[in-house]
Amino acid sequence: MISMAEETDFLLRQIKGIAGSMGYILGKKEEGMEAAVIFPADKPPLPYQDVLRGLLHDHQYQEALTKFDQIRYAMEQDDYVKLGLWLYTALLQLPEKDRNAAKLTLPVLQAGLNQLTGMAGAS
Repeated sequence: MISMAEETDFLLRQIKGIAGSMGYILGKKEEGMEAAVIFPADKPPLPYQDVLRGLLHDHQYQEALTKFDQIRYAMEQDDYVKLGLWLYTALLQLPEKDRNAAKLTLPVLQAGLNQLTGMAGAS
């Protein structure tokens, strides 16, 4: 049921028209063709994030931390802190057996997070 406000409100009519058109476009496909909607990422990755992600994927956790320490002065401090928070959070989410095999204890990771938090507060 369409309300009177929807019939008379220009913006609501436009939004409904756009939504209907998008539904038609997304629902229409040729025989044998599959449709996929790909939305762009909200933000581009931080500098060196892809490199560190690759090291994590390859289970090279200590190497990721070493690389992170090496790039400290190669990027802005805010980005470095964001990257570090992302890295340490990823390391904390590893299964305990993987962290133990890489000699990454919870106190060591927490100390790294505390250092990054202090850097964030100093800027």
